[in-house]
Amino acid sequence: MRTAAVSGDVRPKEDAILSGDYSSLALREALAVELAERMAMDPHSVDDDFWAKLSEAFTEEEVVELVFATSIFNWGNKFNITMRLDTDGVEYEKGMEYKVAPTFWRR
Repeated sequence: MRTAAVSGDVRPKEDAILSGDYSSLALREALAVELAERMAMDPHSVDDDFWAKLSEAFTEEEVVELVFATSIFNWGNKFNITMRLDTDGVEYEKGMEYKVAPTFWRR
């Protein structure tokens, strides 16, 4: 989630990311987004081939920062979803709806 103050500035990049068409993004931006997606969906998918692509575009220190920042955001997302947190209603509408997904716990 982004703040309303920058929504217009980030809209083109957000649209590109949400559509899955990264062609308008710089290589480093596209790789950072793909890293975040891989970490969120299945961190085991950050394989040697993808790591090599990251290493060509980022320094080791930058990769560490990307992984750390993505880990913190993923943790926050999982915390917020688990707690079913809502907005304060100031900049965004209240009443967030969370999906309920079938899992092996509910078979």
